[in-house]
Amino acid sequence: MVGEKVTDVRPRFVLAWVTVEGEEPTPMGEGGRVLFVEHPERGWEIPGGHLEEGEAPDIALCRELKEETGLSGKLVSWNRTYYPEGWVGHVRVPPTTSDAWFVDDEKVASVRWWSTTPSVIAWTEQEFEDLARLFSS
Repeated sequence: MVGEKVTDVRPRFVLAWVTVEGEEPTPMGEGGRVLFVEHPERGWEIPGGHLEEGEAPDIALCRELKEETGLSGKLVSWNRTYYPEGWVGHVRVPPTTSDAWFVDDEKVASVRWWSTTPSVIAWTEQEFEDLARLFSS
């Protein structure tokens, strides 16, 4: 849950499955939108990164989201099983005025809302489709 105490059972990394407040999360291609960041080498991926020493997972998730997208949101739930060493948090953010934008982060070429799975390099389409199903409904 949000605000968990740091324990021995903590992820090495966190990822954010970001949807818009007021929009129902749905599987990719079925109406909803998900926020992706474009890494210069790895291509499109969902925001996230490693935890800093002693950092709680929810704090790391919010920090990474802000650094990589400029947005703040509310953590709704965690999936702790899809990745063996990482957790994926479902985060809802207020509606944005733009569908795509840039941030001042050398690891992010651009930020964009997608309603279908973007072309991928380092990830697989199956990962994003699985995550979409996990957080829809």
